[in-house]
Amino acid sequence: MPNEKKEKPATLAAAPTVMPVPSESDDFTPRYLDAAELTFTRSEVGTVRLEIRDEACYLRVVIRRLMPLSNPDSYISLAADEDTEIGILVNPSKLALESEKILQEELDKRYFTPTIEKIYRVKEQFGIHEWEVETERGRVTFAVRGLNQNIKQVPPARLFVTDVRGNRYDIPDYRELDAESYQQIQRHL
Repeated sequence: MPNEKKEKPATLAAAPTVMPVPSESDDFTPRYLDAAELTFTRSEVGTVRLEIRDEACYLRVVIRRLMPLSNPDSYISLAADEDTEIGILVNPSKLALESEKILQEELDKRYFTPTIEKIYRVKEQFGIHEWEVETERGRVTFAVRGLNQNIKQVPPARLFVTDVRGNRYDIPDYRELDAESYQQIQRHL
């Protein structure tokens, strides 16, 4: 019996260990893309395609801002899907005009955030707050569940409000709202 125990560890030690070889995509070093090498187009169904000259063509591209609040016009992430980044475009203004237009349209869709200009009322019922507001696109009513989780303050006085459908609204500086709107904010925050 003691011999059996000695043989087992020897067998395990002798077995080859297979270690996965990390691919280049596992490297967390960002890849910065040259705007002169990029061409954005739209497919027949409206999705965005990206061609990197002499390298690759991506049939569907996910476009995100890396710094949506502090630097929204620079550092744009381009990805082949939600998890596979192609690279970072530092300065989109250096793209060809048609490519820049397509990129901007996609960013506008992804980051559509109406600005709240006036708050008519905020009414709470059963933990849901119904907001009736004026935005630059007109009067809107929406519901917010859990104010602590769905209102984010960016110092000093900017607020982002997310409704139950995931739509975001922006109040650039709640201190600059009219007195009635300001009171609504103070009452519910």
